[in-house]
Amino acid sequence: MYFMALIMVRLLGKRALGELGPFDFVVMTGVGHMVVSIALDKSIPFYEGIVILATLAALEFLVGFASLKNQSLSNLITGKPVVLIENGRILKKNLAREKFNVDDLMQELRKHGIRDLNDVEKGILESCGGFSVILREEEETVTRKDLGIKQVPPDILQTFTDISRGEIFARTGQEASPETEMFSLPETILAMQEKLDYICSRLESLEKKSY
Repeated sequence: MYFMALIMVRLLGKRALGELGPFDFVVMTGVGHMVVSIALDKSIPFYEGIVILATLAALEFLVGFASLKNQSLSNLITGKPVVLIENGRILKKNLAREKFNVDDLMQELRKHGIRDLNDVEKGILESCGGFSVILREEEETVTRKDLGIKQVPPDILQTFTDISRGEIFARTGQEASPETEMFSLPETILAMQEKLDYICSRLESLEKKSY
């Protein structure tokens, strides 16, 4: 039963292992209950456990496929995201509808490192129970592109690349190449100053033309 449950969860894909939606929660709870029941209750035949597991897997596939094809059915089964914060203002009506109190909301904001509620453009309670935060545009983190930082050299060991364990250990055991310079603060400041000078000159020329 352990290996059958393992095979079933593996076939259901990574979605079954993430934050569970309502139907996923019911299915995974049923899988756990069935594994324990077959292991402890000798009066239940082994083949019945396999049939039930196969039925749960088939239901998961069918409901997932139907939800993919029909938006209304998807909203009915998994629910819809609900906006709890909009432009720094807490929507009390949506909080009450989702039975989500202010203390829970503040806890989620602290998890996202939010100091000021006014910095939040939208706070969304996802259908899986997770909480997402979208900051106002002026409060978003500065990107590498904004700073004019050069791209990461291709020989850097990146965590999102598909690489074997042996190659990871081999590359981390090597000394870093000193000739590669990823970021130079003076060059970046100089480039930003040149851009500002260009903008100022353009503004001055426009002002002269307006006179």
